[in-house]
This record gives sequence, C-alpha cells and structure tokens, in this order.
Amino acid sequence: MAQQDSGTIPYRVLTTEDADAWRAALPTEACVMGSLELARIQERQLGQSARLFVAGSATARAAYPFFLRHVPAHPRIDGTELWDTTTSEYTGPLLLGQPGGPSPADFRAAFSHYCREAGIVAEFAHLNPWNDGVELLDPAWVEVNREIVYLDLTWGEEALWKQSLSSDTRRQTRQAMEAGVRVFAAETAQDVLAFHHLHHQTMERRSAHEHYYLPPEYFLSIFETMPNNAIFMLSEYQGRIVAGGLYYQDAINVYWHLSAVDLEFSKVRPVNAYHYEAIKRAVRAGKQRLLCGGAFQTGDGVFRFKAGFSPLRIPFKLAKRIHDPVAYAELTEDWNRAHPGLQPDPGFFPAYRSSPLASTAPGTAVPVAE
Repeated sequence: MAQQDSGTIPYRVLTTEDADAWRAALPTEACVMGSLELARIQERQLGQSARLFVAGSATARAAYPFFLRHVPAHPRIDGTELWDTTTSEYTGPLLLGQPGGPSPADFRAAFSHYCREAGIVAEFAHLNPWNDGVELLDPAWVEVNREIVYLDLTWGEEALWKQSLSSDTRRQTRQAMEAGVRVFAAETAQDVLAFHHLHHQTMERRSAHEHYYLPPEYFLSIFETMPNNAIFMLSEYQGRIVAGGLYYQDAINVYWHLSAVDLEFSKVRPVNAYHYEAIKRAVRAGKQRLLCGGAFQTGDGVFRFKAGFSPLRIPFKLAKRIHDPVAYAELTEDWNRAHPGLQPDPGFFPAYRSSPLASTAPGTAVPVAE
C-alpha cells in the first residue's frame, strides 16, 4: 500500500494484497464490479495489476478501482516504465460514506499527481450510470458511449410482467414455460463448466476476439469466491443445459454480464426463461435495478432483445484522459508507422491500443442474447 500527499489531500493506492484495507475502503456490497474478489479474478485472467485509489477519510472518501496495463518500451522515451489504466464495467470513481468527501478539484489534483509519479500515460474508465462519483471527473473527459437497458425492480413482479416486458417478450417467456424449460442457479462446478461450454460455443459462433474466450478456471473462480455476489442462471431443456447467464449483484444493483445459448434450442426461448427468473429473484432479494446492458449499436438484434424486457434507458458513459501528452503522441505515432495507410479506430482509446480489426466498443463484454 503506497501512501502519498499530492499537495492538496493525502491518498493511498492499494493492491489486492491489501485485502482488509480494500474491503474497508470499497465493500463488495457497495460496488461488486470494483470488489476485491472480482479484481483478483480479473487480475489473474487479464494479466493486469489491480489498484484501488483512495482519497479522503474513512467516513467520507473517494474510491477508484482500476487496472494498470503496461505500455511497451518506446525508443524515444527515456526508459521510464509507462502504464495506462482501464476499469471494469460500471465503476469509475465512487463517493462513499458520509457527505464531505474530497472536492472534485482536490480529487483530480491527487489522481493527476499519482499518475505523474507512476508513469501513467492515459486513463480510461467505464462509469456507473448512477454513481455520484462521476462528479469528481471533469465533464470534458466524459462522453456518452451508448444507451443501455435497465429494469426498475421497485415496480414489483406483477408490474414488471405487465408493464415492463413487451407483449412479444411475455409471449416468448410463456413459450419457454409451456415447453418445460427448467431454470436454476448453478450449484456445482459441473453446472459452471456447462455454462463455460455454452459460452465458448457462443464466442465461436460470433467470431469474437480472442480475449473474449475465457478459460473454465475464470468462471470457476467466480463461482467459488463470490457465492453471494455472482449467480450463474441456467436453462435446462430435456435434461440438457441449453442457455445460461452470469449476473453480478451488490446491495442495490444486479448486472447481466454474460449470456450464452445453444441455438439448436432457441425455439423454446431458454434465454427468456433464465433472464425472467433472474428478474424475479432480484425483486425478491430487494434489489432496486437490473442492468441489462446495451449492444453493438442501438436497434440491433441484441439491443431489441434486451429492450423487450424494459422501456427504460440510461446513457452509458466513458471517461478518457491523457496524462502524458508527449508519451501519448509518441506511442500513437508508433501505431501509425506500424499500420501504414490506416488510422486508429476513432472510437478507441487510447489510440495506440487500437486494432484495425477491432469491431466492438473498447473494454466491453460481447453482449449475447438470441
């Protein structure tokens, strides 16, 4: 744990080795996507180093979970080790505890100081739509990426069925019930491995980028270490698991993170079945919102499927900031030399990590629903 003073407010930067301090500063129930447990799993999977930047007091603080990504050595930069940052979905800086935490100006100064000291070139964050901590960021760094679909679970089961789900979605969900699709939450490692098998098939069908092919150990780690905050919902038809989804949850929100399905059984609507069951479980658990996420672009098939569960939308925002303009320009120039005649994807940040073949929004999970 590194403690420093930016000249305005003191701050500390935790690693996943600082388990007690991380949990105290950012409890899992406050933000499952920034939790220590998920950070450790993603750290092992992604090969990146998880950090938690904490500024303020124990009773009124800002907590900012992120990952450090090593930037390859550059011949015209003086040998300094360079990094950039990214985050899990729906995180960014969070304000926790009582009112009176760091002011936006103090937080920005402290984090900028840390980035200079650590050799961080650029910062990229996926923000939580309801997170008060976004006010800590300069509005000039924040942009709307796309609309996402969410359900207001406080409506209750009956109103959600009648008023949130579209008539087509209700019809399809009834089809699953009438076909005898059984929905249950994974209880064993074998259940999780069945989900992994479906997910792998789904990624192959979608010709997904290689980093979306997650190993079985990734899902097993989630199942074993996050029993209260991660749920694998599975649809079984005629004795065979044919669809499933991974959901994360904290005290308030549920996040539909991944989905997979065997298209051979799409006629019995197994995704409708498990997702509607997840909605009911979340209502009964007292959760307030379920985020379905978005898609590649508003109006595509994935978005239409999710939109069938709710008419509610909210902007999903990203934060982008360059901390070392000189190094950023040099690294982007390197990218241009390595890809003659091409330009970095204008929607990708940082530009020097862009791929001419990139076809999904940066840092997002491939949304899958049939």
